[in-house]
Amino acid sequence: MLQALIVDDEPTQIQGLIRHIDWASLGYTLPFSAETGEMAIPILESNKIDVLITDISMPGMNGIELAGVAKSIHSEIQILIISGYNEFEFAQDAIEVGAHGYVLKPLKLSEIERKLNIFRQTLENVKQINEQTLHLKSVVLESQVLLKESFVLELLADEPIEEDTLTSWLHLLELPSVTDRILLIIASLDHQNSQSRDVKSKLLLSSVLQQSISVSLNEMGFVLVAPLKSEGVAGILLNPSTDTRMNLDKQMGFVQDYMRNTYQVSVTIGVSREGRQWTEVGQLYREIKYTVADARRSENGLLVHVGSEERKVFENFTQRETILPNLLALAETDNKEQLMIEVGKVFNEMEGNAHSFGYMQSFSVSLLGELSRKMWDDVEGISHLSNRALHRLLECRTAHLLKDIVLEYMDSAFIIARKERTIQQHHLINNIATYIEEQLPTSVTVKQLSDKFHISAGHLSVLFKKETGQTISDFVKSLRMKKAKELLQDPSIKIYEVTERVGFQTPAYFTYQFKKNVGCTPQEYRDRYYQ
Repeated sequence: MLQALIVDDEPTQIQGLIRHIDWASLGYTLPFSAETGEMAIPILESNKIDVLITDISMPGMNGIELAGVAKSIHSEIQILIISGYNEFEFAQDAIEVGAHGYVLKPLKLSEIERKLNIFRQTLENVKQINEQTLHLKSVVLESQVLLKESFVLELLADEPIEEDTLTSWLHLLELPSVTDRILLIIASLDHQNSQSRDVKSKLLLSSVLQQSISVSLNEMGFVLVAPLKSEGVAGILLNPSTDTRMNLDKQMGFVQDYMRNTYQVSVTIGVSREGRQWTEVGQLYREIKYTVADARRSENGLLVHVGSEERKVFENFTQRETILPNLLALAETDNKEQLMIEVGKVFNEMEGNAHSFGYMQSFSVSLLGELSRKMWDDVEGISHLSNRALHRLLECRTAHLLKDIVLEYMDSAFIIARKERTIQQHHLINNIATYIEEQLPTSVTVKQLSDKFHISAGHLSVLFKKETGQTISDFVKSLRMKKAKELLQDPSIKIYEVTERVGFQTPAYFTYQFKKNVGCTPQEYRDRYYQ
């Protein structure tokens, strides 16, 4: 049975709900009750409360504040807000604190019962999901094989494994330390051999290949093996001896011969350079993938080793295919200082890795061209700056000067772009603020503003806050109060007319918001003004 808590400063309201709802038939015990938010908190702390029903307007802590506290105590609690005002802002506040239902006074018991039924179904679903998750965790923890495969895949992921995560894995799997070296072996079926096969045959071949790699490497030391996508297998060989390393080609040749003779498929195998720690595995994997793909252009069924030359080729490829997009992505964040630091690091790494001057010059031209085209193509004044910098790069003769020209260009381009963008943003926000004021009685939404001014709602909110120091919602509230004060100073304008002119739907809600923001009711403000 579920447990509900009703909080309302009107005792008759509480008793009405307790007496006239058939709680047992809905799956609930008789609810707890409290007349203030402060009285409800000890009940929430001392009991497992599944559903909170609270009035929104109470002395002291209101229903919105109580809902927030309840969520912090019971994360899965279902919350039903009761209000006497049919206003969107209350509903929005309720949603922000995690309320799941919103009903208006006078209450309809059928509506309350419908909400309670929905809450029960939701809580039952959450309970079932939690139970299934616990069961899944239990199954996973019982399977060392699955855990080891997951560990290997995490090592191979694009994002480097964090030190704390690695330590947890090593402890969980009781893995040895890398005392000497670590090798990565990647074996995969060549595509032309498996394209015409059905799914069942492909799964069988992948399973056989994984087993073959596992058996072959198990004789050579501590091994972790995991299946990869595209009918591939990854094997990690830890601390292999020199003799073992020399025997590796023979063992991998056995795997290729076995798959060819038994299943009539060819297998390409890549063997990494020697790594020195677990965290290098991801880099070793990327080097192998590139080297194997490059080798497959000419022939299949190869045994490929990643040596110093292959590693160099991969690094050159990475400079263009990885570093350049990363720098452009960083440029889009408008963090000039960090971008210039990263560009400086790239140039230093290229010099440290003995890249040729021609390569560094080509990289510089590519970076400048991409920045100019993708970042500042429409900014007046940068076209001349880009042409001048490009001319200097082509005439340059030293690597150090290449870096200086690129950094100087970025510094100047950011200054010009930011000035232009600031001017444009200032005009845009001024126009939006003017439009909001003109449309004040109609309560224009952020979505309508974003559509009219062709800017995303999220970006508009950020720019508006940056330019005015206020959110759009706060700006509208402030504008409404300012306009209301002006209108109230004219005794010929009725208060209900003021309500309509400043965009409130009812005089009652206008009075509530005015007193909340100004400290007195509209009538009190008018009386005080004419004293």
